[in-house]
Amino acid sequence: MGVVINTNISSITASRILGANRSDLETAMERLASGKRINSANDDAAGMAVAAKMRADIRSLNQAVRNTNDAISLVNTYDGGAAEIESILIRMRELAVQAKTGTYQTADLANADFEYAALKSEIERIAGVTSFNRLALGQGSTSADGGTGSTTAMFTFYVGSDVARTGNSITFSGNPLDLNKVHASGLMSISTVALATSAIAHLDTAVNSLAANRATAGALVNRLEHTVSNLMNVSQRLQEAVSGIEDADYAAESAALARGMVLAQAGTAMLAQANQAPQFVLALLRS
Repeated sequence: MGVVINTNISSITASRILGANRSDLETAMERLASGKRINSANDDAAGMAVAAKMRADIRSLNQAVRNTNDAISLVNTYDGGAAEIESILIRMRELAVQAKTGTYQTADLANADFEYAALKSEIERIAGVTSFNRLALGQGSTSADGGTGSTTAMFTFYVGSDVARTGNSITFSGNPLDLNKVHASGLMSISTVALATSAIAHLDTAVNSLAANRATAGALVNRLEHTVSNLMNVSQRLQEAVSGIEDADYAAESAALARGMVLAQAGTAMLAQANQAPQFVLALLRS
């Protein structure tokens, strides 16, 4: 190759390599500073798109966990009201059995019926005030103003993140807790032996109905607890996947930084040397 001064090939080559090394060094520094391997679309366009979808799913799954926990709280609130009513029914049956005996006078039966009637009223009150987020639970109505009724209250809980998939909704049927409205004859009275006898049979039916309601609620709570566990597991696995896609490997990036620093220093030194090369021409001119 001839000796020229207009075009310094060595300087151009050193400058090009130094620029590439500086770019790699800046990338390593950016990743170490941000903690992410993907900081812009040009780092990994496909990876960025996948990570974005996964982050959306993660946020939605975490919300689904909160939805499910709220559902558990709602069903537990219903069961709590049912548990108290069950205790009242047991006491009412005790009073009915007490009134059935032939050792009480009419006045004694009337006195026992006072408590029996008061307990009936408390069943109605508990059924009327048992609510979650102002949604009536014990009356079979889901109206926000606490409407009354004897129909089954239906609650649908969304426990997933992908609306394109079925099976992400779980339904709870909250049967009315006011057993006076469930049975056409009500829970009657115990003011006479005959009425006390009928009341015992009705109370048995009421206890069995309430037990079925509580069993349904308890089974659903157990199911929802498994739902929460699964959602948290899926969310964790997705977060692991996102980490693998976009998080920076500090060991690898630290090594790249050290390499880049050495190459940048060496490239700068070589560029300086290349820029000095035309000075040799002057030696030829002086000779």
